Order: sequence, then C-alpha cells, then structure tokens
Amino acid sequence: MFFENLQNKLSKITNTSLTEEIYKNILRNSKISKKHLSIKNFRGKNFNNSKVALIVAGGPSLRKNDFRETIIKFREKFYIICADGTLYYLLEKKIIPDLVVTLDPHKKRIVRWFGDKKLSKKDIAKDDYYRRQDIDLKFRNEVITNKKILKYTNKYGKILNIAPCTSSSKSVVNRLVEMKSKLYWWNPFLDNPQKKNSLTKKIYKINKLPIINSIGNVGSACWVMAESVFNFRKIALIGMDNGYYIDTPIKATQYYDILTKTFGKKNIKKFYKKIYNKKLKKYFYTDHVYFWYKSIFLDAVKSSTSRTFNCTEGGIIFEKPIITIKFKDFCKTELTK
Repeated sequence: MFFENLQNKLSKITNTSLTEEIYKNILRNSKISKKHLSIKNFRGKNFNNSKVALIVAGGPSLRKNDFRETIIKFREKFYIICADGTLYYLLEKKIIPDLVVTLDPHKKRIVRWFGDKKLSKKDIAKDDYYRRQDIDLKFRNEVITNKKILKYTNKYGKILNIAPCTSSSKSVVNRLVEMKSKLYWWNPFLDNPQKKNSLTKKIYKINKLPIINSIGNVGSACWVMAESVFNFRKIALIGMDNGYYIDTPIKATQYYDILTKTFGKKNIKKFYKKIYNKKLKKYFYTDHVYFWYKSIFLDAVKSSTSRTFNCTEGGIIFEKPIITIKFKDFCKTELTK
C-alpha cells in the first residue's frame, strides 16, 4: 500500500512539473513537424510476416549481456525499433535501427543520446546524471563519448528514421534536423481526451498528429509502436529491465534525483524494493516509478493480440502473458517459424 500511495503522489508531482514544459515544446514543434512526416505513415506497414519486431530498450542488461553479435547474425529477420538511449550502443557496431523513438522533454539531457555540439564544462559540472546513471556506463566518460556519438550521428544521421514525440525539447529537435534524419512525429497521451478540458485533445487540434500512449517511458513507447502502429504479431524485447542489478548503488538509479528532491535523502531506501525474478532465479531491485511502469506495461501486453517475448535476461518483467526466453534461443526457435 505504501508503494502504491507513493506512486500516486509522485506521479501527480511529476505531471504538474512537466506539463507546462511539455506544452511549450508542443507549441514550438507544431510548426517544425509540418515540414516532416507523421508516425501514421507507418500505419499497418506490411512485412508479410517476414520480420519480427525487436525492441531495444536502455536497461543495464544491454551492456552486461551484449546482444549485438546475435543481432548482426539475424539482422535481416528483425525490424529494430530502439529507444534514443540505445542508439550509440547500436551504431558502435554499425547496426542501423529501422526506427529510433524519443520523447523525454528534458532541456539538456536527452540531446546527449544524439550528441550535444554545445556540451560545455559548465553543463557537466551542473548535472551529474550521466556520471551516476546505470543505463549506459560508457556515457559516464562524458566528453569522449559525446564526441563519438556526434561522429556516428553525423555519419549515419541521413539514413536514420526517427520518431520524435512533440514533447521533445528544442535542443533534441534542432539536433535531429541538423542530422538530416527522416522524422515521423506523434503526440503524447497526457490525459483523457474525452474530458472537457483535455490537454491531449487540445494539442491534437493544434497539429492533428496521432496520439500514442507511451505507457510511461521510451522503451514501452517502442513496444506500443511495434504493436499498434506496425501491427507486428511477434515482438522481442531486450534491455527492458525496469529495475536494477542488486549491486547497483541507489545513487545510480534513474529516479534518485527526483526522489531525493521530493522527499529528501532520509530513509531513501524505503522508496525501493527487492524483487525475485523466478525465471532467472535472481534478485533485482526497483523503484516505485519503474514498478508502476511495469504494471501498466503488463496490462497493455495482456490486452494485446501480439506475442511478446522478453529476451532481456535481466530485470523484473517476467509475468504472463510475456514469454521469458534467452535472446539466442529466441532467434533459433522463433525466427524460423
């Protein structure tokens, strides 16, 4: 009950603090998006069952398990939809995703996934997120990694398909335009569009772009697009942890800063809990945000007619109807059917 109450409280705080920023971004992007395409251009794209959707999310298992050689081996069988935070991971091995999804409205952080040409020592000193985060440890070496991702996105930008949410920040959008990537825009699901003063309905009237419920984070948004936009009947997940390895310091967790800012550092451990993954026979731990994301993601999977396979080999998502399987085993057994 404590965990559920905490989720509700922080969700309200987060939504209130983000709504104004998101709306400003949407208004600005409404002019830019007219020059590009809509995510509806992919609607019902038919692959004649020859491909399987591979969702590449940014959990810590991605680097620990390193699936890239297997991806390369079976590349022609996959339609790869990746989270923005995993683009560098793929481009390092010259794996070009079919679609990159980005949605977070943060003014400064998210552009780093695409390379920040304006990154300064002041920016680095002001925000320790990349030095403490557990998504991709290579980004802790901030200056060197930023130079590398700039090199990759400058080289491959023109052949990348990117699905930016209209909530995306000015810095992200400017970078995507500069990269000359092909952009496919969409709107976030912010509230019930049936309500009289719905913000979701308001923004739709402004730009007429499709509304997609991201289920809270960019990894889940990738799954939604695979399931609802492309209509893939078979979806494999890697990097979908929604949790942390037991030896991960609490300070390195994704929502440590907002938790401490909102509730203080005292008794911070009570905002986390340990979960036993019975499929992997290992303990992981999670925070209330990821636990909530997991709950709504499971609800979405239960209402889907697609089959979802979690090949992450880590994390806390293992309940039915999700099928837990090692990535190599999935490739051997499911890609041949």
